[in-house]
Amino acid sequence: MKKTIATTNKHFSNSKKRENMIVNAVHSSVKVEGSKITKKELKEHYKLIRS
Repeated sequence: MKKTIATTNKHFSNSKKRENMIVNAVHSSVKVEGSKITKKELKEHYKLIRS
């Protein structure tokens, strides 16, 4: 099996951890840009995209 970030990083080990890591990263980025979006809104958006 090819070693990639998705297969070796503990934050990608299951779908829930992957979702939390992505939401946290995006939330950090939007805070820097001054956006007022919440983590709850980001989680809802992530679920819509992944479904």
